[in-house]
Amino acid sequence: MNSGILLGFLVYLALLAYIGWWANRYTKTEDQYFVGGRKVHVLAATLSDKASDFSGWLMLGYPGAAFSSGLGAFWAGIGCLFGTLADYVLIGPRLRIYAGKFRAITVPDYLEARLKDDTKLIRILSALIIVIFMTAYVAAQFTAGGKTFAEGFGISDNTGIIITVIILTAYVITGGFFAVVWTDVVQAMFMLLTLIIVPFLALSEIGGFDKATAIIASADPNLLHPFGGATGMAAIVFAIGYASWIVGYLGQPHIVTRYMSVEDPRKLRRPGIFISGTWTILVLWGAFFAGFLGFAMYHAGMLQVSDPEKVIPAMAVELMPSWLAGFVIAGIISAVMSTADSQLLVASSAIARDFYHKVLGRELGKKQMVNISRLVVAAVALVGLWFAISGPKVIYQMVATAWGGLAVGFGPILVLSLWWKRTTKEGAIVGMAYGLISEVIFEAKIYGWAFNPDAPGFFGTIGGWFNGIPVFFINFFVTLIVIAIVSMFTRPPEDVVKLHEDIFKKVSIERTGKKSITEARAKSQVENVVDFILTKGTA
Repeated sequence: MNSGILLGFLVYLALLAYIGWWANRYTKTEDQYFVGGRKVHVLAATLSDKASDFSGWLMLGYPGAAFSSGLGAFWAGIGCLFGTLADYVLIGPRLRIYAGKFRAITVPDYLEARLKDDTKLIRILSALIIVIFMTAYVAAQFTAGGKTFAEGFGISDNTGIIITVIILTAYVITGGFFAVVWTDVVQAMFMLLTLIIVPFLALSEIGGFDKATAIIASADPNLLHPFGGATGMAAIVFAIGYASWIVGYLGQPHIVTRYMSVEDPRKLRRPGIFISGTWTILVLWGAFFAGFLGFAMYHAGMLQVSDPEKVIPAMAVELMPSWLAGFVIAGIISAVMSTADSQLLVASSAIARDFYHKVLGRELGKKQMVNISRLVVAAVALVGLWFAISGPKVIYQMVATAWGGLAVGFGPILVLSLWWKRTTKEGAIVGMAYGLISEVIFEAKIYGWAFNPDAPGFFGTIGGWFNGIPVFFINFFVTLIVIAIVSMFTRPPEDVVKLHEDIFKKVSIERTGKKSITEARAKSQVENVVDFILTKGTA
């Protein structure tokens, strides 16, 4: 084991430990444990949102895809960027306003209150979706951590997985949401620096971009084609297959929970979009070119890598002084931890709060609920550990499968409930049940994570139509239609419709004081809506 790499990583670990200790002083109640008391600054919430979003997939899975597929993998980056923007436009501000109105701590809290569901079925379905797919997602992060430790410290993948689980679980149990948010801020900066430094070092080592593309062209010219060499309809399917991540953003509980915690919903538009968009563009650029240039280095004999998804840690060890490589390894582990910690917290809330407290009706003190939540975190981590050790260990596909289940389970109902006043609890129950069952059947039993013609009979025919497109992309729109149809045949309570109309009514923009109408309109509509709500005392 390289002592320099170990030293750099231990410095990083000490920083995380300090943040966990500091955050524990502010974690005394359930509200603080799960959403930070709704007092999180927009900068911290935004960086935490993106660090939670871009997991080991960003640092290992996406560079591995760029290594294997070349320029075509850039479509995944486009999908992620526009998915991020869609979240801030369609979900963030409205969800924060509703969460404040209902004092909602979790996504199931919001859905139950918004749709006035007294059957508890929405909460039960939500808990099942979260536990099943979030545990699978956590397992993918543990696998990513294991691969990084293996490449950086010369240990086995399984040993690295165990180390990842121990570190992660310890600081989530200790600090709750405050620890998660502020470690995410540090991790976001580590990820950013890593993904800026590594591609430039690789470019310098190769001798320029022209030489890199010449090496790649000689190895496989299709890697320089934006559609992987495909043409016509096949090219469109190729692009959709990679860019399909866009719809998944609308249904990730560990991401949208950040919007519920921010101190001021108005800042989720301009400051939030600017911070998040800038960070996203930089890290996606870096992750793509790290994998793309890593392929050139590999074929030029400058880099040895046994697994395409280990290309960034391999490049760090090869191109940097050992102590600096230790910080880069820490940056990769940051990406893994920043997502897995949020996922553990969301899974914990689904079991401890949504099921144990709300469905079973067990009344406990706030401190007891926090302690139960911590026990649940440990239990979910152990299940995720088992899946990580026994699973396929292909991060890109593992993340796509879990991402898809959450996207279909929550995305359609979140969008419709936030924007359509006629959405009903019956539509939500049927749609969420369909999303849960169909994703489990299609992904676990029939297709895997993407459609293919190898499925039997009728399913093989469908697989041929959409061959290569992730199952969740098509299933998202099917679920959206199911919810809409059932909602049109049922009727929401009048007070629910009226509340939605009152909260999101169009607010007139008038000349005020010395401000002209043009100056007044410089505010976004959502900012004017929030001003109106705060003035009228409806939130």
